Amino acid sequence: MTTTESSSNQKVEEWVLDFLSKPNSAFDNLPPCPYAKKAWLDGNVEVKEFVSFLEMRKDLRNWDKEVIIYLFQTNMLPTCSELTSLSKTLNDQYPEFLFLEEHPNLVEDVGGVIVNQGELCMMIVQKRKELEEARAELKKTGYYDNWTSDMTERIIDR
Repeated sequence: MTTTESSSNQKVEEWVLDFLSKPNSAFDNLPPCPYAKKAWLDGNVEVKEFVSFLEMRKDLRNWDKEVIIYLFQTNMLPTCSELTSLSKTLNDQYPEFLFLEEHPNLVEDVGGVIVNQGELCMMIVQKRKELEEARAELKKTGYYDNWTSDMTERIIDR
Protein backbone atom coordinates (compact mmCIF):
# COMPACT_ATOMS: atom_id res chain seq x y z
CA MET A 1 0.00 0.00 0.00
CA THR A 2 1.41 3.38 -0.96
CA THR A 3 1.51 6.34 1.41
CA THR A 4 -1.21 8.02 -0.66
CA GLU A 5 -3.48 4.96 -0.38
CA SER A 6 -2.81 4.70 3.34
CA SER A 7 -3.56 8.40 3.81
CA SER A 8 -6.76 8.09 1.76
CA ASN A 9 -7.89 5.05 3.74
CA GLN A 10 -7.25 6.99 6.97
CA LYS A 11 -9.36 9.89 5.66
CA VAL A 12 -12.21 7.50 4.84
CA GLU A 13 -11.99 5.91 8.28
CA GLU A 14 -12.03 9.33 9.99
CA TRP A 15 -15.05 10.41 7.90
CA VAL A 16 -16.92 7.21 8.78
CA LEU A 17 -16.09 7.12 12.50
CA ASP A 18 -15.75 10.82 13.35
CA PHE A 19 -18.56 12.27 11.26
CA LEU A 20 -20.94 9.77 9.64
CA SER A 21 -21.34 7.86 12.92
CA LYS A 22 -21.98 10.78 15.28
CA PRO A 23 -25.56 11.83 16.15
CA ASN A 24 -26.57 15.05 14.43
CA SER A 25 -29.67 17.21 14.91
CA ALA A 26 -30.08 17.57 11.12
CA PHE A 27 -30.88 13.83 11.06
CA ASP A 28 -33.30 13.72 14.01
CA ASN A 29 -30.32 13.18 16.34
CA LEU A 30 -29.30 10.08 14.43
CA PRO A 31 -25.91 9.82 12.73
CA PRO A 32 -25.76 10.90 9.06
CA CYS A 33 -25.11 7.23 8.29
CA PRO A 34 -26.55 5.26 11.23
CA TYR A 35 -25.17 1.91 10.10
CA ALA A 36 -21.67 2.96 9.05
CA LYS A 37 -19.85 2.52 12.35
CA LYS A 38 -21.05 -1.02 12.95
CA ALA A 39 -20.26 -2.06 9.38
CA TRP A 40 -16.80 -0.48 9.65
CA LEU A 41 -15.94 -1.96 13.05
CA ASP A 42 -17.27 -5.39 12.04
CA GLY A 43 -14.92 -5.40 9.03
CA ASN A 44 -17.78 -5.24 6.53
CA VAL A 45 -16.43 -2.22 4.66
CA GLU A 46 -13.62 -2.59 2.17
CA VAL A 47 -11.76 0.42 0.85
CA LYS A 48 -10.06 -0.27 -2.46
CA GLU A 49 -8.25 1.72 -5.06
CA PHE A 50 -10.27 1.76 -8.28
CA VAL A 51 -8.17 -0.15 -10.79
CA SER A 52 -10.56 -1.01 -13.61
CA PHE A 53 -14.15 -1.89 -14.40
CA LEU A 54 -13.03 -5.48 -14.92
CA GLU A 55 -11.82 -5.60 -11.29
CA MET A 56 -15.04 -3.96 -10.10
CA ARG A 57 -17.13 -6.54 -11.95
CA LYS A 58 -15.11 -9.33 -10.29
CA ASP A 59 -15.87 -7.77 -6.91
CA LEU A 60 -19.58 -7.63 -7.72
CA ARG A 61 -19.62 -11.30 -8.75
CA ASN A 62 -17.75 -12.33 -5.58
CA TRP A 63 -19.50 -9.93 -3.19
CA ASP A 64 -18.69 -10.59 0.47
CA LYS A 65 -18.87 -7.18 2.20
CA GLU A 66 -21.68 -4.81 3.13
CA VAL A 67 -19.90 -1.92 1.43
CA ILE A 68 -17.01 -1.45 -0.96
CA ILE A 69 -15.60 2.04 -1.33
CA TYR A 70 -13.58 2.55 -4.49
CA LEU A 71 -11.07 5.39 -4.29
CA PHE A 72 -10.12 7.12 -7.51
CA GLN A 73 -6.48 8.19 -7.48
CA THR A 74 -5.24 11.38 -9.11
CA ASN A 75 -4.22 9.67 -12.36
CA MET A 76 -7.78 8.31 -12.82
CA LEU A 77 -9.78 11.15 -11.30
CA PRO A 78 -13.13 11.64 -13.03
CA THR A 79 -14.89 14.99 -13.03
CA CYS A 80 -17.96 15.35 -10.86
CA SER A 81 -20.31 15.03 -13.86
CA GLU A 82 -18.40 12.01 -15.17
CA LEU A 83 -18.67 10.29 -11.79
CA THR A 84 -22.39 11.10 -11.55
CA SER A 85 -22.94 9.70 -15.05
CA LEU A 86 -20.88 6.62 -14.23
CA SER A 87 -22.92 6.04 -11.08
CA LYS A 88 -26.18 6.24 -13.05
CA THR A 89 -24.88 3.81 -15.68
CA LEU A 90 -23.71 1.31 -13.07
CA ASN A 91 -27.02 1.54 -11.19
CA ASP A 92 -28.81 0.69 -14.44
CA GLN A 93 -26.43 -2.18 -15.29
CA TYR A 94 -26.38 -3.71 -11.81
CA PRO A 95 -29.81 -3.15 -10.23
CA GLU A 96 -29.04 -5.41 -7.26
CA PHE A 97 -26.41 -2.88 -6.14
CA LEU A 98 -26.53 0.82 -5.36
CA PHE A 99 -23.65 2.98 -6.59
CA LEU A 100 -23.30 6.35 -4.85
CA GLU A 101 -20.76 8.87 -6.07
CA GLU A 102 -18.71 10.96 -3.68
CA HIS A 103 -16.75 13.81 -5.25
CA PRO A 104 -15.08 16.91 -3.77
CA ASN A 105 -17.17 19.11 -6.10
CA LEU A 106 -20.46 17.46 -5.15
CA VAL A 107 -21.97 19.09 -2.08
CA GLU A 108 -24.62 17.24 -0.09
CA ASP A 109 -26.26 19.66 2.32
CA VAL A 110 -28.82 18.39 4.82
CA GLY A 111 -30.21 21.08 7.06
CA GLY A 112 -26.99 23.08 6.80
CA VAL A 113 -24.77 20.05 7.46
CA ILE A 114 -22.38 19.12 4.66
CA VAL A 115 -22.31 15.33 4.54
CA ASN A 116 -19.57 14.84 1.94
CA GLN A 117 -16.08 13.70 2.82
CA GLY A 118 -14.85 16.74 0.88
CA GLU A 119 -11.42 15.66 -0.36
CA LEU A 120 -11.65 12.26 -1.97
CA CYS A 121 -13.27 10.99 -5.14
CA MET A 122 -15.05 7.71 -4.39
CA MET A 123 -17.72 5.31 -5.54
CA ILE A 124 -19.59 3.71 -2.64
CA VAL A 125 -21.24 0.38 -3.49
CA GLN A 126 -23.80 -1.49 -1.42
CA LYS A 127 -26.40 -4.19 -1.92
CA ARG A 128 -29.61 -2.40 -2.82
CA LYS A 129 -32.05 -4.63 -0.92
CA GLU A 130 -30.32 -4.25 2.45
CA LEU A 131 -29.92 -0.50 2.00
CA GLU A 132 -33.56 -0.03 1.06
CA GLU A 133 -34.65 -2.03 4.12
CA ALA A 134 -32.53 0.23 6.33
CA ARG A 135 -33.97 3.32 4.64
CA ALA A 136 -37.52 2.06 5.28
CA GLU A 137 -36.71 1.90 9.00
CA LEU A 138 -35.26 5.41 8.93
CA LYS A 139 -38.41 6.73 7.23
CA LYS A 140 -40.28 5.87 10.45
CA THR A 141 -38.21 8.56 12.20
CA GLY A 142 -37.50 12.21 11.42
CA TYR A 143 -34.22 11.24 9.74
CA TYR A 144 -35.26 12.53 6.30
CA ASP A 145 -37.12 15.67 7.47
CA ASN A 146 -34.30 18.05 6.45
CA TRP A 147 -33.56 16.45 3.11
CA THR A 148 -34.22 18.64 0.08
CA SER A 149 -36.07 17.23 -2.91
CA ASP A 150 -32.78 17.38 -4.84
CA MET A 151 -31.01 15.26 -2.19
CA THR A 152 -33.89 12.80 -2.08
CA GLU A 153 -33.86 12.48 -5.87
CA ARG A 154 -30.09 12.08 -6.07
CA ILE A 155 -29.65 9.66 -3.16
CA ILE A 156 -32.95 7.85 -2.58
CA ASP A 157 -34.81 7.83 -5.91
CA ARG A 158 -32.26 5.86 -7.92
